[in-house]
Amino acid sequence: MSSGLQACFLLHHKPYQESSVLIDVLTQNSGKISLIAKGVRQQKAKHLGLLRPFLPLNISYTGSGGLKLLNHAEAGNSEIILPGINTYCGFYLNELIRYFLPVGEPYPDIFLAYFTCLQQLKTKLPIEAALRNFEVQLMQALGYELQLQYDYLSHEPIKPGLNYRFDLEQGASVDHQGKMHGATLIAMHQGNYTDQRQLNEAKWLMRQVIDFHLQGKTLQSRSLISKLQQRPACKSN
Repeated sequence: MSSGLQACFLLHHKPYQESSVLIDVLTQNSGKISLIAKGVRQQKAKHLGLLRPFLPLNISYTGSGGLKLLNHAEAGNSEIILPGINTYCGFYLNELIRYFLPVGEPYPDIFLAYFTCLQQLKTKLPIEAALRNFEVQLMQALGYELQLQYDYLSHEPIKPGLNYRFDLEQGASVDHQGKMHGATLIAMHQGNYTDQRQLNEAKWLMRQVIDFHLQGKTLQSRSLISKLQQRPACKSN
């Protein structure tokens, strides 16, 4: 089976045999897929230099099994250059997608959210909100429901002036000793953060949610980022 040309981003690659590469890509129409790119490590390979992270690509491929064959690749829009430590934040997004997205299922909303987050990572502005928004969108798209609007016990709307505890499988409930402020839960639902406290609380909560669903797996990009936390560009994971 042959695919038409479709937009994608490379998530990961590793050498395969003498001159080929195995790649994971996030496509706009088919979700996450794995491909063999034959002969691309040869000096005169037609795809030499194209298969790298954060470069928008248009590709076509053949195959109906789990591992498909790359037929064609061309650069799409201009490459997204991430400054400094933001590069590692981009790798963090890639790792999340590789771990969580099932193979071959379309997630066009996640493709758009990924592209949007990369555009925000291009800047030297604080990008914590961009990462938190992507994490929330990813979890919601996969059905890991984050109940951010209502107290799951009382069914009352979340109130900005109250404190809440957050059960990872049920959601928020009022607790005067809770770590989460209602204003933070509302900000997470709306994707609009107004102060650093909200960002810090959202980071803490999303770390708990993601680790819960990783089931003991680790993210290498987190370790890399933690070693560079003294730099101001990306204190976010």
